[in-house]
Amino acid sequence: MKLDRLRFLLAVVLVNPYQVGDIAFQNRANSDEAQKALSTYREFYKKNPQDFESGWRLSMACYFVGLRLGKTSDEREALYEEGKAAGLASIAQNPKCAPCHFWTAINMALYGESVGAFKMLFSLADIRDHLQQSLQADPSYAFGGAYRLLGLIEHKLPGILGGSNDEAKRYFEKAIQAAPEEPMNHLFLAELYLDKFNDSKQALVEAKKGVRISVPDAHRLESLEAQTKLRNLVTTLELR
Repeated sequence: MKLDRLRFLLAVVLVNPYQVGDIAFQNRANSDEAQKALSTYREFYKKNPQDFESGWRLSMACYFVGLRLGKTSDEREALYEEGKAAGLASIAQNPKCAPCHFWTAINMALYGESVGAFKMLFSLADIRDHLQQSLQADPSYAFGGAYRLLGLIEHKLPGILGGSNDEAKRYFEKAIQAAPEEPMNHLFLAELYLDKFNDSKQALVEAKKGVRISVPDAHRLESLEAQTKLRNLVTTLELR
């Protein structure tokens, strides 16, 4: 019986050598599991620096642990820098890898934000370029994530520095087209309507669309968090 179990586990590892890290990352709501995913991917990447699959996974874990669990600015910056480096190395191995470009862009943006908004402006062109390349490879990756981040940049960037509310709206709508069953896409658009267009009626319409979505996978942490925010937003807007 033990031998059969060993053979099964060996077969799983051979099919997906990242299995341990992937399962841990799926359970990232638990901080210990998130840290386990990071350490597992980091060790795998250290042994296989030419493997773009382990590179983008490490970049992804650096983003999550840095953003959610980083205790100091130095710790967060170090993780974002590590994630950026792993992402760029993965791009060098596979320039048409959607997740490679996507997680590189996110780590670049978070690193820039952590060291100062004005410093981030110098990397905006590169961030946008990586997001566009991610879209070219797979516009549906991360449930339209590259569209979502491009929209967020336009939303948060002052007009004097090149931000555009209309462009933000266009990107969020493209994210919804790419992944209509992702609550985050509806949340970002609803927040834009409120924040920049002062349109609570349309924000409520969009928020209700997001609330009605069924999220079948309990591991979609960010999607479920977005849906909680959408429910609260609906309640707030209906009381106005």
